[in-house]
Amino acid sequence: MQTQIFRKTFLGLMALGLTLSMFAILSCSSGDDDDDGNNFIQRQANLTGAAEQPIPVTTNATGSSLLTVSDDQQSIFFTLTYIGLTNVQQAHIHVGDASIAGGIILFLCTNIGTGTNVAIGGGPLPTPQACPQGASVTITGTLTEQNLSPKPAQGINTFADAVAALISGNTYTNVHTAANTGGEIRGQDLP
Repeated sequence: MQTQIFRKTFLGLMALGLTLSMFAILSCSSGDDDDDGNNFIQRQANLTGAAEQPIPVTTNATGSSLLTVSDDQQSIFFTLTYIGLTNVQQAHIHVGDASIAGGIILFLCTNIGTGTNVAIGGGPLPTPQACPQGASVTITGTLTEQNLSPKPAQGINTFADAVAALISGNTYTNVHTAANTGGEIRGQDLP
């Protein structure tokens, strides 16, 4: 009788171990496959005022971003949602970790232009879409090499550099308002 209980317990623990091992193996992948078998990498951020640097912002506003790098790493599809913001001026992807205020490398939207940010070769950036206003807003778009605003001092010279920074978790999404021109909500782009 004790041998049967031991055997069942042992087999149960082995099954549990195999199941946990499979979950661990499956969770190690940094990309996902779509229905067509294409591999892509996604990063997401939860945006809050508390994440703003160098000084956190007190706000009830929140947001989220989902960034999907194409299989060939030549484009980034984005979905940005923000809730509770008024007078949104701009939204960007910045280079930098969670402790710094880094440079803008990709515009998601703007209502005030691109300022002194320039594309590779010194030409102007394409005009980003306008930042919608409202209580709850979602915008989408696709970013490519032509949207890049290089930041050589921060190691971003090419779109491939920007993609590498995004994949490594060294970028963040930031939404700026008239009341908080340095950014009202922010979140690190992570797996």
